[in-house]
Amino acid sequence: MCLVAIALYALVLAMISADWVAGTWILLWSAPLGLLAGFLVAKSRSLPQPLLHLAAFFSGYWLAFALTAGAALHTPWTLLLADLRALLSSGTGPGLAVVSSEHIFLLYLCFLSFFLGYLGSWLTYRARLPWLVALTYCSIMLVNLQYSRQASPLLLPLMLGALLLLIGRLHLATLLDDWHSLGLFADHSWLRSLLGRNLALTSLLVLLSLLPSLLLPPLIQPNWGSQLWQNLDALAGTLLHQRLFGPVPSGQLSSQEATVFFGERLTVSGSVLLPAGSVLEYSGSAAPAYLEAVTYNQFDGHSWTSTTQSQARHYAAEQPLPADTADGHYRQVVAYIRLLQVPQSARSYLFAPPQPVRFSVPVTIYGERLPSAWAQQGSLRPGERYTAVARVPVVDASSLARVPLLSVDPHFWQSDPALPILERDYLQLPASLPHSLMQTALAWTQGAHNAFEAMQLLVSHLSDPRQFSYSISNPPIPSHVDVVSWLLQTHSGYCTYYASAMVVMARLLGMPARMVVGFSQGHYDAGRQVWVVNGSDAHSWVQVYFPGHGWIDFDPTPGFALGPAFSGTPLPSPSSSPSNNGATPAGGQSDQPGTAATPAAHHTTPAPRSPLQTVFSSPWPLLALVILTGLGLLVLVLATVAALWWRRLDRQTSPVARLFWRLCRLASLAGLRPRSWQTPYEYSARLSQAMPEVASPLRRLTELFVRERWAPPYELPGSSEKAELERLWPPLRRGLLRLWLRRFI
Repeated sequence: MCLVAIALYALVLAMISADWVAGTWILLWSAPLGLLAGFLVAKSRSLPQPLLHLAAFFSGYWLAFALTAGAALHTPWTLLLADLRALLSSGTGPGLAVVSSEHIFLLYLCFLSFFLGYLGSWLTYRARLPWLVALTYCSIMLVNLQYSRQASPLLLPLMLGALLLLIGRLHLATLLDDWHSLGLFADHSWLRSLLGRNLALTSLLVLLSLLPSLLLPPLIQPNWGSQLWQNLDALAGTLLHQRLFGPVPSGQLSSQEATVFFGERLTVSGSVLLPAGSVLEYSGSAAPAYLEAVTYNQFDGHSWTSTTQSQARHYAAEQPLPADTADGHYRQVVAYIRLLQVPQSARSYLFAPPQPVRFSVPVTIYGERLPSAWAQQGSLRPGERYTAVARVPVVDASSLARVPLLSVDPHFWQSDPALPILERDYLQLPASLPHSLMQTALAWTQGAHNAFEAMQLLVSHLSDPRQFSYSISNPPIPSHVDVVSWLLQTHSGYCTYYASAMVVMARLLGMPARMVVGFSQGHYDAGRQVWVVNGSDAHSWVQVYFPGHGWIDFDPTPGFALGPAFSGTPLPSPSSSPSNNGATPAGGQSDQPGTAATPAAHHTTPAPRSPLQTVFSSPWPLLALVILTGLGLLVLVLATVAALWWRRLDRQTSPVARLFWRLCRLASLAGLRPRSWQTPYEYSARLSQAMPEVASPLRRLTELFVRERWAPPYELPGSSEKAELERLWPPLRRGLLRLWLRRFI
């Protein structure tokens, strides 16, 4: 039970550290309860096993309900049940407005941990199939590591070590059962001693094999392995999406069609279709950062389009791009981006931190004066790499507080040359919007003295988790109700709902605003030192225009954040685990008013490497270290096994017999094995012919051995004769060494 519990808890702790959803600490309760249930069912002999399995299944399911609703969410279990019913019925139901789909995932994660504990106990104590336990646990661990590598590096070897010991322990138990069936019984004290020695030796070998790995640098997965995982991840994501949501009935297609990001039209619907698998990875001074691809400015109540992409301007690689404004304080950051797969989009959109000013590839800019989208002139391909240099505004609340609302003080805005374009393209609203939205915007921003305070109040209201919840599976939006009004009724939706609401309310207050679509910052891969962006990180947020500063990012979605807003303070380096509440783009450049630190020669300089990274930049030192470590470990293992084997052979024998049998074993290694028909004297005579220089001590040792074995008790060797062994062995050892040298050299 102890070995199964160690392996199970290592797996559960890895799942918790992956931070799939909030509240995963309840797995620490469900896993041991499943372990106990499996043990009780395995030991039961009175009731049929299928009936007990069925009872355990329902018990574990309701236990998961109780822990998820009562311990993690602190809500009635009926609401969680309503949410589950809504998910199974294509996303409709009252529960979705209260409990998000993440809670359903937590429910099944809790049940999974119960099931893993139950399966481990039952397969161990009833079916005696430890290999199946190891296969199941390793598969779950592999999926968990594919999602997140933030778990402690000791959890995986701890689980593998416990599983290996479990397999060996059950193999020994199976052998003992076979012996008992044949009528053979072994002493229990001997069994305990044997088991203790073997477990200790195996644990020592596992520990010794892991210690050298701490000295090795992290290895980068080869491209073919990375591509294999990406294909499997994409296939699994596609199958999972089709299995959970299924095809949409044709009669409901207009209202149920899932939102597709990066298209010519961004339709806000009940559910969202996200790219599957990893999409890109990036590093550089910009990390972590939101990566934008395209912006939308035209809204009809249910969908967003862009009217600014009719005008295109082409720029060569490394050619400076037009900025939103030449004024203000900013810093330049660099992002090194590698595409893993190309999301389905209308154009070859390039992903970059907000306000990019240069790309390392030829690019097409859309927009009359204010860029609204960036696309590569050629088609994008998986594995393509490019560099993006962006200009990040360095502003604080005091500088933005000087900007009034356009509707309050239009004269302040007259000095901005982009005002005609802003009024034409970024203040449009559908005529069908109800007047209640204006009342809501005014009520939420009551007390704001400037545009920045008004925008902050909108963000604080929309992102308030006490009022709104995040969900990617929602009831269909009625055709006669706009997205913003529907959000205010249901209080549930995904990022495009909240971004739409803020853009509409900002425009109602007279502030130019637009919808931005791209990716949130993703998660940090500490092993490869890159940020990895998955398809599930696709995101929508808001950009509001401030004179003298350009477009400023806001994220009103609950559970998301752009970090220390407008402080101008760089974020810490990604040494700590990133959470879903991401951070703003941050870099290491110093802030310079009106200027930026431009990378030298228009290309990026790799980050300085540590001495260890410099040594291992070539594969040969690493290969040599691996070979030497392996050889050293092999020698250590062989020496340990030989010492234990030697001690086992010498145990429970007299000094005379121990020395004689040692002589026989060593001579056998030189090719002079004793024959079954030879007496000790005949074998000794044969050895004397091969080693004539030690014939006398060899004959004396043989005489003592024969007397000890077959002489009457009064003729057994005495203590003085046993002490003679210390003088006999050195010449015999030298003779055996010379015999080995003559044989092998």
